[in-house]
Amino acid sequence: MMHTCKPLRLLLGIVFSVLACSRDENPKADRGGLEKFANDKFIVSRDEALSMVEYAHRNARTLDDKKKNKRVKKIEDFVGPQGKTIFYSITYENNEGFLLMSADRRMKPLLAYSDQGAFDLNTDNPGIQLWKDFIVENAKVAANLDTAHINVVNEWRLFERGEGANLRTAEQPVWTPEASCDYFVNHPIPANVTVQHLTHDVAFWGQGSGYNAHCPDGINTPNCNGSFDCSNAPVGCGPVAIGQVLRYYARTVNIGGTSYTTQMFNAMPRLHSGTCAPADGTPEGNLSHLLRDIGKSVDATYNTLVPFLGIPMSGSGCQTWSQPGKTDDFFATRGFTAFDLDFFNASNQTTIKNSLLARRPVIVYGSNCSTCLPNMHIWVIDGVQDLHAIYTNQQGYCYEHSSVLYQMNWGWADDPQNNGWFSYTGIVGSGTLYNSSNMKAYIITPN
Repeated sequence: MMHTCKPLRLLLGIVFSVLACSRDENPKADRGGLEKFANDKFIVSRDEALSMVEYAHRNARTLDDKKKNKRVKKIEDFVGPQGKTIFYSITYENNEGFLLMSADRRMKPLLAYSDQGAFDLNTDNPGIQLWKDFIVENAKVAANLDTAHINVVNEWRLFERGEGANLRTAEQPVWTPEASCDYFVNHPIPANVTVQHLTHDVAFWGQGSGYNAHCPDGINTPNCNGSFDCSNAPVGCGPVAIGQVLRYYARTVNIGGTSYTTQMFNAMPRLHSGTCAPADGTPEGNLSHLLRDIGKSVDATYNTLVPFLGIPMSGSGCQTWSQPGKTDDFFATRGFTAFDLDFFNASNQTTIKNSLLARRPVIVYGSNCSTCLPNMHIWVIDGVQDLHAIYTNQQGYCYEHSSVLYQMNWGWADDPQNNGWFSYTGIVGSGTLYNSSNMKAYIITPN
């Protein structure tokens, strides 16, 4: 018996040695293969995405037949800097909206959606460009995760069952099978609440086409001659955002010596006709003067350089830059309480959400990096979905999960993408994964 075992032991030793040598010769190849395998299990293919969306609509938790019967018209890939698909842009037939769906299960499935219009992946809307940059940053973090966060895992479960935020119509919380947890039987979670467009219905304004009829005031801008609407400088995103919030509240305010009364605000058109010389004293004339006067009050600069820094503005021709920090000062001296917050701070998110739930629009400043002032944009968040669900963690315990989606008035005039709901928080489950200094929220409350 001993003699038969020795050759066997010798053979096993040789095999082990060969295998060990094989591993040592190219260890990176093996690890790379394992990492690829680990990452591939999180990737959602285009076919999977289509199948999932179609199934979700057929089984949607809603009595709305229109949502159940949505049909996909086309699907496009949003590809990141490294050549990988980050999300799919799914457009529905019959102008029934779009869905932006993550291509990685380590990110929440629903990134944005709308029940009307389409999403332009190549839009020049700077607010959406910043949002795409933000999603790219989250995708970089997700790519290095070995596991998906439990919140993200649960969101995919809901989405695949047809219970995603884009598929519900009843303002009721999602009760998963785990809702039988005794605590939540006696302590029901809050109902879901949706506050839709606040400013959008009264002020759908832009930066050119007559809005800029008086921009700038008393300054010659040769770069703008013939190269921009009305041969004037654009209004600037800051004055447009401030003006839309003023129009929403319609309170009498004094700006640059001019009293803009409630009656004047209420008469201002939702959309400017585009007239480059609207008559003074008319609703359109008052609107053009208002945006010019706001620009003067927040030190808007109508040229191609960022003041103090000498940094060229993005693009060519005429550009307008305004100081974001002047926003709360502007309101604070005109009968409002105003202050700014880091947008991505968790407790500040609660403040932002509560302001919107109280039907108070929030102005937001964003840039894709702290030194990229030429790429900044200022716009208005004027809608919120406050969503609640009961999830189960890895140990089987129930817990409450809250999330929000925001609706925007981008200050881009009649951009159909204004009707979208966009996700900014919890993209990979938890944590602040974006530089908070790059995005500020201005909380504005009438006194």
